[in-house]
Amino acid sequence: MSSGTLKGDGESFTIMSLKDVNYHDLFVEYLVPGGPYATSDWHIRLLYKISCLCLKPFFFVLDSLLSIFIRTTDESYHRNDSVSLLLISIKVLLLSVSLVCFLPLALFGFIIWLPLQLCRPRPYSYIGPTLNERHTSMSDKYERIQCGNIHPKSTSMSQPSPKSAAKTYSVITANICLMPEFIAHINNLTNTIIRGKQISSYFSGDGVVSSVNKGKSPGETSSKPSENNYLVSSWSADSIRTDGYEEIVNTIYQLLPAGGSIDSNSVASTLWSVSSKECSVSDVLPTASDFICLQEVFDSRATDKLLQGLKAKYPYIIYDVVWPIHNYRITLLGSGLCIASRYPFIDIDFKPFADGNRDDKLACKGILMTKVYLGHTEDGDNLIGYLATTHLQAWSHSRASSARCKQINAMEGWIEEFQQQSRKVHNNATEKVLFNMVTGDFNFDKISHCDRNEQRCSVFQQFVDPCIDEDGAQHSWVIGTELNQKKMHDERVRTPQGLQRMLISELERHQYVASTTPARSTFQRVGDGKRRIDYILYKQCDNTTMAIKDYKFFTGLATLTDHIPVGMMFSCDGTTTNQ
Repeated sequence: MSSGTLKGDGESFTIMSLKDVNYHDLFVEYLVPGGPYATSDWHIRLLYKISCLCLKPFFFVLDSLLSIFIRTTDESYHRNDSVSLLLISIKVLLLSVSLVCFLPLALFGFIIWLPLQLCRPRPYSYIGPTLNERHTSMSDKYERIQCGNIHPKSTSMSQPSPKSAAKTYSVITANICLMPEFIAHINNLTNTIIRGKQISSYFSGDGVVSSVNKGKSPGETSSKPSENNYLVSSWSADSIRTDGYEEIVNTIYQLLPAGGSIDSNSVASTLWSVSSKECSVSDVLPTASDFICLQEVFDSRATDKLLQGLKAKYPYIIYDVVWPIHNYRITLLGSGLCIASRYPFIDIDFKPFADGNRDDKLACKGILMTKVYLGHTEDGDNLIGYLATTHLQAWSHSRASSARCKQINAMEGWIEEFQQQSRKVHNNATEKVLFNMVTGDFNFDKISHCDRNEQRCSVFQQFVDPCIDEDGAQHSWVIGTELNQKKMHDERVRTPQGLQRMLISELERHQYVASTTPARSTFQRVGDGKRRIDYILYKQCDNTTMAIKDYKFFTGLATLTDHIPVGMMFSCDGTTTNQ
């Protein structure tokens, strides 16, 4: 095997020729790093850049102007004095004048931009290692670029020995709300660009230091949070260690009426549930994940900040995913989907949803599907994985539910179609699929009565939800992932540690996390704080056993988003890999 060295942006990449020619030649041509017009002629790329430069000033000013009129709970107290009102009035006047001045330039840019969308070659931008020159042989082979020393800090989570019989991977999904500033204000968030940089630092491994895990190495984190780990042999208050839970017990008794009593089994049940959540809710990322699936990455300026940090640890990133013209309509926003990977992509596809309701039609929501190269076995079989992420219809009314069901059904068919077509393209290669996963913000939970139609969709018969037990109920360690927007800036949950303490509290979690709705007749959510709308689903693959080693909810993005990121670590047995 021949090899060479290629210098990238602060990284060294190893060029390695591989055994199967047909399998690897095609995707190098197809996955050219750059924007959506990276494979187009230079004059098409120039026109696209000109159109973007003409449009950006207008939308920046419009975004700044609209955001002034939408207050958030974190900034409302700054706008009550007369001096602030005067400054705001002056700012509104200046922005209004600028908006009018930039309007002709924006119209000119739009005239250029619109016809270019009819010849848009691909629906995404791609970051990946580039070749300064092609290395050719007599058979005109292309050589694969693999990233060397991608994640030196990662330990057993991501870098097992090549002789190991099981390869371990990790994935995180998060809705990070990097939207235009005025839309972020609607969600009670501010400073989109700054948040993009902070979120990037967190996912790159520069997160907070946890007081709970202080002094522990990454390899000493909790194991898979299964029911058996926390099941007690006897349901009594004496059978559970109550160190650190005296406040909860005292609160339970304070809520009792005068002369009332409480069954010790109830106290034991509460403590057991809290104890189990301590192991599944973490305020720190021990190591960077192998794959990161993100939703609501809309704002271009915040996206730039996000990518600047991520690409230091993730050499392969798909972003700016959109078909601006689809299903007989023009969308103002992209899909917001983004996948960052430590492993190279060998196939990518995006399908926009035809169905949408209300303001969701303004975004090009859909599903981003990828095929990832994971290495090869000693026998020469190529190891691959399928990873998809999506963002479904928002809101919780009947029309939204109907649109969501159609989107789920379409998504299931597209995943199967993508995998079949990918196998046909690489029909000369011997592939072994290690994992097949779907992640994202599904905007419904598995308990609420109002979401019963989505719960019955066949996708949940094909894919496994690790948070659901064999009886169809959620495990005790599961929490909700949709935060209460009005209260997420409260002093008690402004830090990762504070948010973690609230999430494991059975008595306080419902104040900060949306809860499920048990019946049709009530519209008020019960206080369980378990509305989980962010999912990681997986499907068992032939000749491979996939085992979940850990599943966690992360609080490191407190005040930076209105969702709780979800992470899963899993192993794929029966593989001996060479990379």
